[in-house]
Amino acid sequence: MKGEVFSDLGRAGAFLGVDWVREAIRERIGFDPYPGTLNLRPRGDELSRWEEVRRDGARSVVSPPDPGFCGAFLYTGFLEGWASSAGPREKVAVVVPEVRDYPTDKLEIIAAVSLKQTRSVRDGDELTVVFGE
Repeated sequence: MKGEVFSDLGRAGAFLGVDWVREAIRERIGFDPYPGTLNLRPRGDELSRWEEVRRDGARSVVSPPDPGFCGAFLYTGFLEGWASSAGPREKVAVVVPEVRDYPTDKLEIIAAVSLKQTRSVRDGDELTVVFGE
């Protein structure tokens, strides 16, 4: 599924910095998340594919220890679409917070590293997420 990189509010770092969130991601995905996300916006048919993945795809649940906090769903895969000596693919997960009115056209990509820094990704670049591998 393809999407365009865009900048957003910059709030994901706080969520990804919470100890129980980081531990859940390490257990379920296998890496310690960088405290920030890379945002992708799918369009047209790609948005329909993302809706299918959210509805039918394999996912992990991150449940909060306190019901006052929001949980999240994680969808694993690989991100590709850049020319880099660091390799063509990066293991990632898409995190979808369980909050009311969360945008359906926004993918928050988490990885072990800052993808903007290590892969020289910029707003407007088109990247591909391959789910379930």
